[in-house]
Amino acid sequence: MHVDLEITYRNGSPRLGYLYLSDPSEKSAHSRRISPAMVIDVNKDGKLIGIELLDPSLVTLESINNVLEEYGMAPLQESHLKPLLAA
Repeated sequence: MHVDLEITYRNGSPRLGYLYLSDPSEKSAHSRRISPAMVIDVNKDGKLIGIELLDPSLVTLESINNVLEEYGMAPLQESHLKPLLAA
């Protein structure tokens, strides 16, 4: 699985983030807010391709892995979210 984390900072704190779970050029066909802190993006086939992190301070490895499990995807390791968890 391709995993890439992009974080936008403001005044030294994480403001927004996006967790790419596929090729970044893949287009989202549908987005759904699943919590105050996260919106999921799925492609036309219903495959999870990314997670928007609207409030990175509220996002945990466990919350992301719960979403991945729901879509039949392998869990992430702490190393995947290291920049977010360190902020």
